[in-house]
Amino acid sequence: MYYFFKYATFENSDRDISSNTMQDTWKVIVNPNAGSGRGGREWDEISNLLNAAGIKFSSSVSRFKYNSIDLVKEAWLEGYRKFIAVGGDGTIHEVVSGIMSMDRSDPDVTLAVIPVGTGNDWGREWGVTTDHKMAVDLIAKGHTRVQDLAEVHSSRNGKDNTRFMVNIGGLGFDANVCFKVDGYKDEGKTGSSLYVRGLLRAFFGYTNKRFKVDVDGETLYEGPVFSTAFGIGKYSGGGMIQTPEALPDDGLLEITVIKKIPKLKVIFSIKKLYSGDIYTIKQVIHTKGRHVHVESFPSAKVEVDGEAVGFSPATVDMIPQALRIIVP
Repeated sequence: MYYFFKYATFENSDRDISSNTMQDTWKVIVNPNAGSGRGGREWDEISNLLNAAGIKFSSSVSRFKYNSIDLVKEAWLEGYRKFIAVGGDGTIHEVVSGIMSMDRSDPDVTLAVIPVGTGNDWGREWGVTTDHKMAVDLIAKGHTRVQDLAEVHSSRNGKDNTRFMVNIGGLGFDANVCFKVDGYKDEGKTGSSLYVRGLLRAFFGYTNKRFKVDVDGETLYEGPVFSTAFGIGKYSGGGMIQTPEALPDDGLLEITVIKKIPKLKVIFSIKKLYSGDIYTIKQVIHTKGRHVHVESFPSAKVEVDGEAVGFSPATVDMIPQALRIIVP
C-alpha cells in the first residue's frame, strides 16, 4: 500500500504524448563516453536523424559520471517531461534516477533510448536496437509501454545510497566485476575489453561470502553464495541471462541465488548463463517477489544496472508500472 501512494502508476496503452507546451519538446541527454566514445562520435548522425524525423528536441551533454542526473533535474525545472537517453545502460540508469528524484505524478513523463553503449541490455530486453534510424523511427511513432522500476538502498561512505533500478542488480561476483570496471573507467581506460578484463580479475580473486537473502519477509537462502541477482529484466553484462523468467512489467522481481560453486564449474557453465538455462545448474535457486533484503558476512559490494553503487546490506523494493517508455 505504501508504494501505491508514494509513486504514480500508469496503464500500458498507445497514447498521444504530444502537448502545446515545453512538454512537446524532447530533452536529449548525450553521454559522449558511452560505448568507448561512440556516443560522441555518432551524435551528429543521431541529431540529423532526429531533425529529419521532425522530432523537436534540445540536447545536453553529460560531462562526467552522474552528470546526467543533474541535467535531467535542470531540464525538468525548465518544463521538459520527455527525455531521450543517448548512451548505454549506465546512462539510462542516471536519466531514470534524475526522473525519479522529481515529481513523477505527471502522466506525460516519457523515456526513449538511442542505445550506443557496450552492453545495451535494456534495449535488448525491449527490442530497441543499436540501429540509430530504427531507434529514431520508434520515437517518431510514439508507441509507449509502461515498465516497473525498483528502489535500491545500500551503504556508501557510511551513508544510505538510494538508487532506482531500471533493469538488474545484485551482490557478489557480478558486483565485484562492476567495481573493477568502474575502477578502470576512473583511470581513464576505455574499450570493449574492459568488462572482460574486470571479469577475469574479479573471478580469480573472488571468494564466496555468507549471504542471508530474504524475499517478502521470508528467508530464501542463508549460506555461502557466489552471486545474487534481482532483475526487472533478463539481461546483463552484454547478453548474460541471470534472471531468465523476469518480466519488466509484471510488478515482480526475479531473484536468482548462485550458491557456493566450484570455479571450474562456473567456467563450464558459461554457456548456460548466455542461453537462459542457468536454472538447470544444481547450485542455483530462484523465486519472485516484491521486496528483497540481503545481508552478507563480511560486507559485499552492490551493483545496480551495471553501476557500482555501494555495500550491503541491500534492500530492494518494487515500484510497479512506474515509467512510460518508447518501445517497438
